[in-house]
Amino acid sequence: MDKSQIESTINEIRKRSGAVTAFNQNKISNAIFKALAATSKADRVLADHLANKVVQKLVEQGFTNSRAPSVEDIQDIVESTLIDSGNSDIAKAYIVYRHERRKLRDEKMKVLNAKSLDSVSKEFDLNCLRVLASRYLFRNNKNEITESPTQMFERVAILVGIGDILYDAQVFDKSGNISQSTDEARSYLEKLDNFDYKFKIGDYFLNKWHFRSLINHYVTLASKGQMKVSFKDLLTLIAAKKFDSYADKITEYFDLMTAQDFLPNSPTMMNAGGRLGQLSACFVLGMPDDMEQIMKSTSDAALIFKSGGGVGINYSDLREEGDIVASTSGVASGPVSFMNIINTVTEVVKQGGKRRGANMGIIEAWHPDVEKFITNKTEPGVLENFNVSVGIWEDFWNALVNTEDGKYMLRSPRDRKPVKEINAHQLIDLIALSAWKSAEPGLIFFDQINKYNVFAKARQAPLRATNPCGEQSLYPYESCNLGSINLVNLVKRQADGEYEFDWQRYEETIRKTTRFLDNIIDVNHYPVKEIDIASKDSRRIGLGVMGVADLLYKLKIPYNSKEGYDLQSKLSEALTYYSMEESVALAKSRGEFPLCSKTEYPEGKIPIAGYYEKPKESHCYEWDALIEKIKKHGIRNVLTTTVAPTGTLSMIADCSNGMEPAFALVFEKRVTVGRFFYTNKIVEEVLKEHGLYSDELLAKIADNYGSLKGIPEIPQWMQDVYVTAMDIHWADHLMAQGVWQDWIGNAIAKTINMPYDVTAEDVKSAYLLAHELGLKGITVYRDGSRHKQVLHMTSENAQKSFEVRPSEHVTKYVTTMISNPYIKSHVHDSLELKFHDEEITSEPTRQEVDEDRLCPTCKNNLVFVEGCSICIECGYSGCTSG
Repeated sequence: MDKSQIESTINEIRKRSGAVTAFNQNKISNAIFKALAATSKADRVLADHLANKVVQKLVEQGFTNSRAPSVEDIQDIVESTLIDSGNSDIAKAYIVYRHERRKLRDEKMKVLNAKSLDSVSKEFDLNCLRVLASRYLFRNNKNEITESPTQMFERVAILVGIGDILYDAQVFDKSGNISQSTDEARSYLEKLDNFDYKFKIGDYFLNKWHFRSLINHYVTLASKGQMKVSFKDLLTLIAAKKFDSYADKITEYFDLMTAQDFLPNSPTMMNAGGRLGQLSACFVLGMPDDMEQIMKSTSDAALIFKSGGGVGINYSDLREEGDIVASTSGVASGPVSFMNIINTVTEVVKQGGKRRGANMGIIEAWHPDVEKFITNKTEPGVLENFNVSVGIWEDFWNALVNTEDGKYMLRSPRDRKPVKEINAHQLIDLIALSAWKSAEPGLIFFDQINKYNVFAKARQAPLRATNPCGEQSLYPYESCNLGSINLVNLVKRQADGEYEFDWQRYEETIRKTTRFLDNIIDVNHYPVKEIDIASKDSRRIGLGVMGVADLLYKLKIPYNSKEGYDLQSKLSEALTYYSMEESVALAKSRGEFPLCSKTEYPEGKIPIAGYYEKPKESHCYEWDALIEKIKKHGIRNVLTTTVAPTGTLSMIADCSNGMEPAFALVFEKRVTVGRFFYTNKIVEEVLKEHGLYSDELLAKIADNYGSLKGIPEIPQWMQDVYVTAMDIHWADHLMAQGVWQDWIGNAIAKTINMPYDVTAEDVKSAYLLAHELGLKGITVYRDGSRHKQVLHMTSENAQKSFEVRPSEHVTKYVTTMISNPYIKSHVHDSLELKFHDEEITSEPTRQEVDEDRLCPTCKNNLVFVEGCSICIECGYSGCTSG
């Protein structure tokens, strides 16, 4: 009996859930092939032959079209067929495989509090599901999970789809001269419960929170005179299935997320289609020197924390400690005291009931309290809910790198009059020493942020604050929606088994996800009215990436090589080019962002440094043509790209974080029964392929800070390609951030990893090189700093047996491209020290871990990546975006 005859005899199987699905002989063949591979006999022809025998047995045992076999029936017959055909070793591997699969299924059901697994749960691995369960799936008042991963992704996709529906030509007119009653639409907000699951798009039902977003989106567009129909007529059209074609769009958004090709920032997945409905990760509030305004910002911060967001505030407008307050003749307590108020509010208001909020606290270098601010966080327990950064402007930088005496004036925030003169060199040394000790403060280069800020003209002010992780600069009351494309998924396998990057699929994904994030602005339920207005005025989005390190592993390209940098540069240029081009297409159909005409866009300016600073012949895309399109049609979003932290998102997408190198290739999970290792999947595959994989080797790698470097059994090409954050010199970390920053509109979340033995002078050199490379900010992390927290928990006995040197690419840049003598000498000296230091320094072994530095959710160790702490066990993140 041939395969086609068999398949016509049996065309259905009964699944464990009781559901019936189409019979597919290839699935049997694949299961047998996996068992063959486990016994080093990966033979596809033999697997197909044995699968044929299995199906013949099924027919012999009386299974037919009318009597479908169950999954268990088929698996039992696979076992007996393998034994009968003399393949007992394969049968044993299959039995083990079956047992492991059953165990995995049971664990997944336990994690999800489910009696059966939905399609997403079957595809996602256990760790991904643990993160979804701990942070994203809805729960009831008994804290029991009440939705499946499929339902979660559906509620997000439906909400995003609502964004598209109201721009349909049946109901939308961009020109905006139509009068509709918004009161009629708003009246439905009083009766949301009556409309829970009453309307649907195709097969997708709208719950009451989806319905609320539909109302609010309608009201916004009707207020601008852009709705052709009344709200009741809109509902009539939905009921008459006039928008059912948008079910395909919803499915497209659903597939993007469940294929792990793209994920929006955490608040979107937590809150879309739910009561909170707040979808943004980043917010900035003002802090003017006025008690009423200070209290308003504090209250707004609490509402943002409650809704799942994080807040950045620049405290530089608050008068210095000890200054006289005219209205009371009292003495000002200074900015740091007001930061403590926000810190306390963060402590007591949990984010969406899920986690504490995060803050960015900024003081600019000219502020009289800057020295106190810098040293404030070197002690444990101070401002625990804050990242802190010093804001740098041109005047400070000029005093630092262009004057010998470094004279720099601190000024009163009240009237900008001089308060005292300091030395810029001493101030940067103080910042470097503090960061060396405790990883804080970071530096934010406001001069670089505002260099190509096309929005400054419309806001009549420069940007002066960022979100908690520093990658997103915003004006007061602006918010931003972030999302990340998983680059490692966008590879295709060639005939020779090697991988290549699929540039066409990348373009398609960028276009779809730009639209996704633009829709989020419309369906977002903002926590504060001013945020609603400011966010829609600029329509700022932040499309970014994750999986960069894994992509480079697949392509066998070293992260810190010229080829690695060239690829990353092209990836970032494509991301911004196609997202901006799609934003122009959206502007043509939906309208430009409201303040577009008041910006520098109509003058042909764009907010992209690479366009101006990289030679035209090195550009990969037609930027001049894009600028002409913007001048003609406007653009939908003031900025479109940001590389955000993706700590938790990367765990769900099962890939490396953001554009960071891998944290470690092997790390130890502490269990009572012995040593157990997590291994990077791509590296595990390569080690197996070359016959190197063993528990002994994994232990060696874990004990070597999770690195392959310097391990004699591992070929040199593997050591060069599969690099970790600790294998890469800090100057190369900066170079990688720089090649992304050239083309990214906003900024990059990145940690500049430094080994234990660097000096504060090296940290200062990193600042100088960062500014020279055009970075908008820098966060350094010296391994083993930050109180007692040990962040490289690769192994109990980790010791480094290798030396890290800057790449040829970086040294060439320093030698040939830096012209400022002060910067050149400092950076050159810092790198030269490392060239001549042949001694390999062992890092200190694990120290006692401070309780405060453990994950607040599961008490495992936190790691410091992309400028914030994340837990590699449960996905807790100290940042809000990922």
